[in-house]
Amino acid sequence: MVYGALTSQVIYVAVRVGVADLLTEGPRTSSEVAAAAGANENTLRRLLRGLVSLGLCAEVEADRFGLTEMGQYLRSDRADSLHSRILFNSEVLLPVWGELLNAVRSGESGALRVFKMPLYEYFAKHSDIGGLFDRTMASLARYRVGPAVAAYDFSRFRRIVDVGGGNGELMLAILRNYSEPQGIVFDLPLVAERARDRIRAAGFKERCTVVSGDAADGVPSGADCYLLSNFLVSMNDALATTILRHCRQAMSPGGVVALIEWVMPTGGEAVDPYGFWDTASMDLSMLAIDGGAGWRVRTAREFRALLEAGGFTLNRIIPTGSSVNVIEALPA
Repeated sequence: MVYGALTSQVIYVAVRVGVADLLTEGPRTSSEVAAAAGANENTLRRLLRGLVSLGLCAEVEADRFGLTEMGQYLRSDRADSLHSRILFNSEVLLPVWGELLNAVRSGESGALRVFKMPLYEYFAKHSDIGGLFDRTMASLARYRVGPAVAAYDFSRFRRIVDVGGGNGELMLAILRNYSEPQGIVFDLPLVAERARDRIRAAGFKERCTVVSGDAADGVPSGADCYLLSNFLVSMNDALATTILRHCRQAMSPGGVVALIEWVMPTGGEAVDPYGFWDTASMDLSMLAIDGGAGWRVRTAREFRALLEAGGFTLNRIIPTGSSVNVIEALPA
């Protein structure tokens, strides 16, 4: 655990210099990889042997290296690649995680200390970072969103609004799995434009529209499902309540709100070790980013109270094949 930061840095450097992509066609010598990467041969060989120690590469013969099965996930051309996640963690989140001590002591925002502005404002101002964030969130769909889509029956809905829908990856997963619903992806203007391009490229523009706006001011009306995925975790209770009330006012009779969120376990609740760590690490990331202002993973009791304040009753919490849950709420 103590050396975890070094491990992640080794993996980051390997991704940044393109080691996995350069080994896609098969094993190569360190000099061949170094020449293609524009790196020093001797130092790159040491990096490659570090990757061997982590099980990401194999030295198939003296000074000749190839990817292992696990190392394939570092390639940028795989649908299940961790490439964007690794870059985002190391280049954006790592400096913020370095502010965790100050956040615990003072409650100050690590994002403000590092970027001199709120995190999402930083994404909007720097389109390259915003694009990396979008790609990272899309890469999580397979691991977090996919199991949630499989665990909850979206076929019963006529129209679904994904509030804070990002680049549309979640909505696309729903439309691919269920032929019945029509979709609306709702997000801020800059994000909505990227979602519009993504949905058009995927061939779903007939079943899905993109609407731009701010959920703090209101949401599209007339849907029977309002979906908020990994959304409330990055806002305080006051803003979350406002958005839930907007959903309550906008929905059709008999509609529901479905939250795809981590739920923080409390004493006595059974959890698997990885799920607990993934949940706790998300909560601590929120603490490092936002300080004590309210971004957090909520407990089941806190979700119940939040939903009641927004005009809903928590109906059920549905576990999924990943560390997130689907929280279904009905109008109170």
